[in-house]
Amino acid sequence: MLKFVAFIYIVSLGRDNKPMSQTQQRNKHPHLLLNIMIIVLETFFSFILTHDVALRVQAKNLIDQKTTFHINSYIPFFDFYIQFTEKGLLFDFDRLDRHIDLEINSTLIDLVKIFVFNNQTSLNNMRLVGDAALIEEFKDLIPHFTLTSILSNWKQWFNAWDDEDDARASQQRIAPLLEKIEMQRSEINTLRIEVKQYQNRIHLLHKRQRITNICFALCGFIFIAYFVYTIFAS
Repeated sequence: MLKFVAFIYIVSLGRDNKPMSQTQQRNKHPHLLLNIMIIVLETFFSFILTHDVALRVQAKNLIDQKTTFHINSYIPFFDFYIQFTEKGLLFDFDRLDRHIDLEINSTLIDLVKIFVFNNQTSLNNMRLVGDAALIEEFKDLIPHFTLTSILSNWKQWFNAWDDEDDARASQQRIAPLLEKIEMQRSEINTLRIEVKQYQNRIHLLHKRQRITNICFALCGFIFIAYFVYTIFAS
């Protein structure tokens, strides 16, 4: 009888422990899938960055400075870090000792729309925190990593250069265009600053005009009151 009771007790313990292990396995599955997805994205985007010559020249400044992006998704919640290196893009869940140059806040749905469909509305919905020039540079790089750009340029990545002279000649052809882009970007930033200054001046003029109108109205009211008082007093 005691053996039977002990057997029932052991079976009940086994049943109680079973759901706990299943729950732990379910909790591990999302993390495992996210790790696999990050590894695949790192390999894929690094391949694009190392084989697309135009993109690599455009991202040269980010690579030299080892720029780090912090991507934060709040629906659902997850975050990771992307760093530009000579070997490509480095994806990581840990910040370590990296300096965060740009904070990218968005939702998973918007990220999918941006990188799959090149959706500009989702790109504009991103909340970007960082230097204004870096934000513009980031927006210029995004189209190169979208699915439409990948499908149209993938054949060029497998065409190796015949020699280094061809590669250098291509970079020399692209360099003036990049310089023009940088000049236009700086001019746009300058114009934006000037526009803000003019807006502040206009706001100040409107404020002064409002104060002047109030002063004239008060003076007119005092004059009319004095005139009426003089008439009735006489």
